[in-house]
Amino acid sequence: MLCLAWLPVLAIGAFHYSTGANHHWAHDVLRRLYYVPILFAAFSRGLRGGLALAVFSSLTYLPHAFFVMPAGQDPATTLNKILEVVLYNVIGILAGVMADREAERRRQVEQAFAEQRRMADQLVRAGRLAALGELVAGIAHEVKNPLHTIKGSAEIIDEIIPKDAEQASMWKLLRQEVDRLEGVAERFLSFARPSRPDLARVSFETIYRRCAELLQAQVRGESDVHLEISALSTDQSSVELEADRDQIAQVVLNIGGNALRAMNGKGQVALSGEVRNEGERRLVAIRLENDGPAIPVDDLERIFDPFYTRSKGGTGLGLAIAERIAEEHGGYLEAANTAKGRGVSFTVVLPAI
Repeated sequence: MLCLAWLPVLAIGAFHYSTGANHHWAHDVLRRLYYVPILFAAFSRGLRGGLALAVFSSLTYLPHAFFVMPAGQDPATTLNKILEVVLYNVIGILAGVMADREAERRRQVEQAFAEQRRMADQLVRAGRLAALGELVAGIAHEVKNPLHTIKGSAEIIDEIIPKDAEQASMWKLLRQEVDRLEGVAERFLSFARPSRPDLARVSFETIYRRCAELLQAQVRGESDVHLEISALSTDQSSVELEADRDQIAQVVLNIGGNALRAMNGKGQVALSGEVRNEGERRLVAIRLENDGPAIPVDDLERIFDPFYTRSKGGTGLGLAIAERIAEEHGGYLEAANTAKGRGVSFTVVLPAI
């Protein structure tokens, strides 16, 4: 703007004032050159830019038009000069309005394209998850059957082994590992065939308060973790949605558990909520942000894939299950690194009524 708008106007004005009165053709050209920076400003900065340059050009030209140039030597009549100034402002306003409308249309197209791309990604992921879910369900069932047999036999043998026997500690470890395998199999099944949400009409305040309460309980055991909960405004609290309160709370707890593990039990977690609009849809969003290590850019597209995990000992199903729950509610999950260079934010987005 400085190089291609403001300075050119000053340069045109300088030429105008320094050019002799006898060079009529030069003055005719110069006063029409003002339109170039006005149009540039309008297309670059919209109505505000076009109008600002038009007013500036008018103020630059007016003294020369009516006070500097001798009336007998000025090729332009008073009416022509007044119309020229009016046209500066009309062109600036019209071009600015057109540029603003074009920018708004471009923004809407980009927003629609981003939404279409997000939906396409969700469809691809949903198809992949459905196929994978059937496979996992079969494997989990095959694993659970012998596990039940092993666990039942272990309970019988447990009564036979003396508590003070040398092998008792090893037997206890075996029982614990069987229980752990059973828990893993249950998680596989919950991913493959998640329970249908029990949808009910609830307020955003009810959902948000439930998430906050459970998150407080989750963080309570971490003495070095500070939890910050932002309050909803009155307008946000009254927004209603069709949702299963407990399943949405499970999503937030899954994300919170991942955050605590990534932070190694030390840092800050912030919970906030908002109401947003995407086209004609009204959405509610629950955002959970932590100041733990950022997620590598290449991993951001994969963190919702089942069995993908960077956590030692993790199954990689927590976020995949959370995303499925969100999709069952007609919503989705967002993940991004914060602008501070450290920290990650997850957002649960759900449709409002």
